[in-house]
Amino acid sequence: MIRLLPNTNEQVFNIVPRDIPLEGFPFNDISLVVVEDGTSKKETINDIVATLNGNFVSVSVTFSILTDENSYYLEFSKDNSLWFRDKAYVTSQTNDETIHTINTSKYNQYDSGEDEYIVL
Repeated sequence: MIRLLPNTNEQVFNIVPRDIPLEGFPFNDISLVVVEDGTSKKETINDIVATLNGNFVSVSVTFSILTDENSYYLEFSKDNSLWFRDKAYVTSQTNDETIHTINTSKYNQYDSGEDEYIVL
């Protein structure tokens, strides 16, 4: 899962796509479809620049729909075919030790001895 910041600044992150050609970098014909989980709010970003960074590919993307404490589905395409897909979690917290949960205050967990269950 990729962690992103909830802003409209350019963000650079590394991915490992399905195929990494050893020549032809940097690519500038990558497109990205971003879909917000739950609302299906969608953004399409074209002409993303991808550069080779060791065993990874670095992409620079400027998002406009990211909101704090939400998750998103990312699907990169190159030459009109699927190149990479992943989930992203958006948070303004930068402490790696903080535990994040998407379900805060969404359910109550009850403990009744040996049987544990969740009531939605």
